[in-house]
Amino acid sequence: MRRLRCGSQESLLSAGCVSSLELRMDQSVVIKPVHSSLLGQDYCFEVTTSTGTKCFSCRSAAERDKWMENLRRAVHPNKDNSRRLENVLTLWVVEAKDLPAKKRYFCELCLDDSLYARTSCKLKTDNIFWGERFDFSSLPSVSAITLHLYKDTDRKRKKDKSSYVGLVNIPVAMVTGRQLVEKWYSVSTPSTLRGKSSVPTVRIKARYQSITILPMEQYKEFAEYISSNYLLLCSTLEASISLRAKEELAAALVHILHSTGKAKDFLTDLMMSEVDRCRDNDQLIFRENTLATKSIEEYLKLIGQKYLQDALGEFIKALYESDENCEVDPSRCATSNLSEHQANLRMCCELAFCKILDSYRVFPRELKEVFASWRQECCNRGRPDISERLISASLFLRFLCPAVMSPSLFDLMQEYPDERSARTLTLIAKVIQNLANFSKFGTKEEYMLFMNDFVERQWSSMQRFLQEISNPDGLNHTAGFDGYIDLGRELSSLHTLLSEIDQGSPAASSSYSEPTEMEAGPDLTAESRSLSLVDLQDSSPSDGLDDGQWQRRTGLLPLSFQNPVYHMTTTSPRQPPTDATPSDGSAGSQGNADDRGAMATKPAFLTQMSVGLGGAERGERMSAMSSSSSGEEYSRRYQQEIALLQEKLRVAAMRQDECEARLLVQDQQNQRMLQEYQVRLEDTESRLRRLQDDKDLQMNSIISRLMAVEEELKKDHSDMQAVVDSKQKIIETQEKRIASLDAANSRLMAALSQLKERYAVTSQRNGLSPSNSSSLQITENGEFRNSGNNC
Repeated sequence: MRRLRCGSQESLLSAGCVSSLELRMDQSVVIKPVHSSLLGQDYCFEVTTSTGTKCFSCRSAAERDKWMENLRRAVHPNKDNSRRLENVLTLWVVEAKDLPAKKRYFCELCLDDSLYARTSCKLKTDNIFWGERFDFSSLPSVSAITLHLYKDTDRKRKKDKSSYVGLVNIPVAMVTGRQLVEKWYSVSTPSTLRGKSSVPTVRIKARYQSITILPMEQYKEFAEYISSNYLLLCSTLEASISLRAKEELAAALVHILHSTGKAKDFLTDLMMSEVDRCRDNDQLIFRENTLATKSIEEYLKLIGQKYLQDALGEFIKALYESDENCEVDPSRCATSNLSEHQANLRMCCELAFCKILDSYRVFPRELKEVFASWRQECCNRGRPDISERLISASLFLRFLCPAVMSPSLFDLMQEYPDERSARTLTLIAKVIQNLANFSKFGTKEEYMLFMNDFVERQWSSMQRFLQEISNPDGLNHTAGFDGYIDLGRELSSLHTLLSEIDQGSPAASSSYSEPTEMEAGPDLTAESRSLSLVDLQDSSPSDGLDDGQWQRRTGLLPLSFQNPVYHMTTTSPRQPPTDATPSDGSAGSQGNADDRGAMATKPAFLTQMSVGLGGAERGERMSAMSSSSSGEEYSRRYQQEIALLQEKLRVAAMRQDECEARLLVQDQQNQRMLQEYQVRLEDTESRLRRLQDDKDLQMNSIISRLMAVEEELKKDHSDMQAVVDSKQKIIETQEKRIASLDAANSRLMAALSQLKERYAVTSQRNGLSPSNSSSLQITENGEFRNSGNNC
């Protein structure tokens, strides 16, 4: 049992900012993302345990993915050292037809009766179009995909049964494989609605994959090869694989090399090879579907998703909700409204470009490093003028402008924009792209000429922005990628893709706009099945293949020999291998005619791969046998070969037994360690709980004593205050008495002075001489006494 405390700043949907989770290390805990359409809030995930379900919200998709992975590792600490199965689903809800018009419809997506997502609500006019994509990973085993179709009603009629239209049920087996299966599905309607109109249909495009992922230790050699030889791999495969295979290969390489810290070197080497290839046609860079183009596209989506949301998220959302009309083509709007629409478009473009300029503050550090590396490499090649074009084309032509035109494809919005919003976004993207190209509108789009003054005014700002985002001095001031990449899944996907290419059946190219895939039926061929490291094909040695070829097809060989890239040479893919034909050109070449025919059906790069155990030794032995004219010598050497192979087989069997024994011992040790760890963990938790209880008791006792002391202090303070108040009253009374005595004394002295003056005047009138006069004094009894007469 592990008690984990999880939370992020102001990010939990439950009350409070922190919630406690009780997680057990078993299969009963389910951790999965929650689609924003269900909660109305982005970047949520839920944790389901035996005690219930809790839902959490994060600040970004990267933060959510990291939280989920940390929690999964808490439940399954041995995840990287065990074999596991990863189930993923990609599904497009495209459109529907044969539904009543002027009504609004939405769909709910369920996997085995569990609700996973909900489409937006769309109005049916000529047709109803959603065009919404849903991606789910780390799914439990799923058997059926169900799409429920609803007609939206007024709030007062939300419980009206007529709002339910019907459902589409798709068995997972019908869409399992590497290719997306797209077709029209009939909607099964309730019996009360049948027969009233034509049966509605929904166009859905889906792909379900179960990816087998081996312990990471078994991918070590493969990962090391990819990290050291990515340029050779790309140059060899470039001309031999389809567009869809290029997209999958680029995505896997970018994720793997970013995880191993080689993404910057990979993208720089790949981009400089493009510069060298297009030396005389620089305008072709980023305008062709090459592995370099697809790789930088994938890296921008991986690293720049949060940046894209911060830079343009609020702007795109406001534009979706706005009623402003920006149509400036005179053939599409009235002349009287043209000036107003031009002002609207100019305002929107200024706001969008202002958002982009200000986004340098949050520009991802990894992208800055890549762009700075491009600029440095171009200077080293004496082509500093082209670096700005590379940065501008990658960021704007392949990322920002496509995101403005199609926000739903870049996860800025779930809903596909309506017709007016889509037109406004297209016009804004045109202006921003011309600005990034440092070019003006011409006669081809004459109705856009009025925006040339804006484009010219902003060229200097655009140039400063491009310099800022490729300035290596500001790398420490921006945040980096903080998401999670499942390295095991990416390595397994890349290995499967290369295995399919080795078998001469790379994944076919398909895209959203290709109509050829729409009618793909449920019956899948053997070539369309999902492959993994140990998947077995429906073939056996009796199919006309030798043991080595059958083992290579069935995937029984070790990873380092099963994957073709392990034995690639540096020979140019355009030249045949020098050892393809024996020097004597006689019996040996005839004996290998079937092998040469098989090699001729494969892509050119495979002719330089030695696939299979002991390929070089086998070539030498066959050459030696073809040059020998003696049947006895041939038979003897053949017997020697058989003996040698038997010895190798015996040694391999011994090593296998030894490895199995070691693996068994290691598993037993791991189990013991896990049990000990669990016991120690439980003991530690028990001690912590006891310690916490003791601390709580001590704290309560201390608090009680403090409260008692506080009461005593309050009582003493009250008594002291009473004494002080009584003394203050006494002092005030004495002060009043002293003041009254001072007043009486003053009056008495004044009276004495008057009396003295009167006496002096009276003496003079009676003829008394001043010298004979005697002074009067006041006695203690208050009587007058003559100081000159003692009687």
